[in-house]
Order: sequence, then structure tokens, then C-alpha cells
Amino acid sequence: MPPTYDAKRLLDGRTVIVSGVGPGLGRQTALAAAAAGASVVLGGRSAEAVGKVAAEVAATGARTARLLCDVTSDADCRALVALARREFGGVDCVVNNAFASAPHGTTLENADVDRWRETMDVTLFGSLRMTKAALPELRRSQGSVVFVGSQSMRRIKAGRGPYATAKSALVTAAQVLAREVGPDGIRVNTIVPGRMWGPSLRTYIDRLAAERGTSAETETRGMVADNALPRLTSDEECARVIVFLASDLSYGMTGQTVDVNAGETFH
Repeated sequence: MPPTYDAKRLLDGRTVIVSGVGPGLGRQTALAAAAAGASVVLGGRSAEAVGKVAAEVAATGARTARLLCDVTSDADCRALVALARREFGGVDCVVNNAFASAPHGTTLENADVDRWRETMDVTLFGSLRMTKAALPELRRSQGSVVFVGSQSMRRIKAGRGPYATAKSALVTAAQVLAREVGPDGIRVNTIVPGRMWGPSLRTYIDRLAAERGTSAETETRGMVADNALPRLTSDEECARVIVFLASDLSYGMTGQTVDVNAGETFH
């Protein structure tokens, strides 16, 4: 039988690792997990960014620990898992949020293939390294893994090849992993945010408006014109879906890809 749960404390007593912590989705995921009752272990490459998010999580009264972590390093991934085990007794969920992106305009012809490899190493293989390091703990807890995709894999554009390819591969990797570890009671799912209102998108919209001589409001209206819900989703909304996938509310879900995009695309 599925376990019982308290809808107001979905992650009570759980420990959640969040990789790639920064000012956007990583921050919101950490805060959402903390609000749901989890102890939150933060990993990222920026000491300043990770420290700020850790302070915000601690201010909510939640337990937190942090470590500088480069997901291209097996040792760093193992160290982050060891921190979670030492501080909180184990790992119940890993949220793979770390990514890298080649500059806009990068094509196969105009860029060295190593530029593609750099993006793949963080976005795809970094997520796999982090997950592999946590598997022994996840088996003990019968926990879950959440990968983070991107709308770039839904709306393919020239010049975004490395990032879109890495994110697309991540979805398949999640489905393969779901088959591999399902017998151990581990669930693996992917969230695919659409255009997500947050620091990165605000910067992008401001740049577009400056380049085109328009306003941020005009550019935003253009972005949402074809959405079923005429608005952008926020990084906070996406973080809440991640908490759902980490919780027992999604007990029957594995190998699934969940789009959170205000109806920008349907799947």
C-alpha cells in the first residue's frame, strides 16, 4: 500500500540534495523543500551563491548543510552525499539542477566539438555522477531522483544545439535509470520548465528589449501570446512541482517527464 502523508509537510523528516544551487530554480527548490519539512543539502560552484541560499533556508528554521561541489568531479559528488549522511543520516531525494550552456549561436560547424562536450559533461554526465554517488543512500531510503530538463528541447532552435542535446539526453537517461533502479524502490522523474520567470529570464528579456528598442512588457507579452495560460510560469512554481516529485504524492510515478510551462507546449 502507498504510504500515508501529511499534505502540509510533504517532506517531513526527509533529506534533499540540491545540486547547481544559484539564484534561480536551485534557490527556489531549496526553499520549497525546506517549507515542506526537509533538511536541505546544498551543492554548487559559487561559494557566495550557495552561502546566500543556505542562510535563507536556515532563516526558515529548516536544517541545512552546504558544500562547494563541481558535478564534473566524482569526488565532489561523493563528498556532498557523505555530508548529507553525516549531518542528517542519509538521502531521500536528489534534485539534479546543475547545468552548463554553450554561448548562443554555437553550431556543430562553427564550434569545436569540445564545446559540446563541456555542456554535456555538466548537464548530462554531472547529473548522472551525482545520482550514482547517491544510489546507495537512495536504496536505503527508497527515495527519488528529479532531473531538470528545459524547454530548449521542446522548441529546437539553431545555435542552441549543445544545451538542447544535453537536456534531451537527460530525459532518456532518467527513463533508463527508472528501469534500472525501480526494483530497488527508487523513483526517477524529470521536470521540464518552460520559459520560467526568474533572474535569468528577466536579464534575457531586458537584453532583448534593449536590442529591439522595445520594452520588457512588450517582449514578455510576445513570449506568452501562444500559451494556453497567458502568463509565464515562475521558478517558484517549478520548485513546487519538484517537491511533488520528491514526495509520496508522486509515489506511483517514475520515468515520467512533467512539463511546467503554462501550456506553451503540450505533451
